[in-house]
Amino acid sequence: MQLLFKNDHCHIFLDDSIPALYQEWQGFVAGEPLREAHDATVQLLRQHQLSRVLADTRQMRVIPRADQQWIMDSFFPRAIAAGYRRVAVVQAEDAFNQTSVQNILGGVTQNTLLVAERFRSVPEARAWLQAQ
Repeated sequence: MQLLFKNDHCHIFLDDSIPALYQEWQGFVAGEPLREAHDATVQLLRQHQLSRVLADTRQMRVIPRADQQWIMDSFFPRAIAAGYRRVAVVQAEDAFNQTSVQNILGGVTQNTLLVAERFRSVPEARAWLQAQ
């Protein structure tokens, strides 16, 4: 895998085996660092002409409500316009993050072209994305 983006809370790799972007999230991330990583995701989806993301949130903490809303209102419309169609989320160990992700995905996947699934392991998520 090739590292394409890095900040203190998110590393984004190109996973040619899927092919997809692989996001690896760490800790509590809010505001500018979270938005920077999501903006990079949109740019990288376009640049590499990808439609799939594997979001590894196992080590991520809760996403604040304002950032959840920004992800739904700003990130997802731009990402979907860039071709984003499938996301495999490896669930966080943190129950509050699980709720955050569920709120975000529930609000987005109902009326869009995006299909989202949650998994307990990276191999399961990777296998699902490869089959898409």
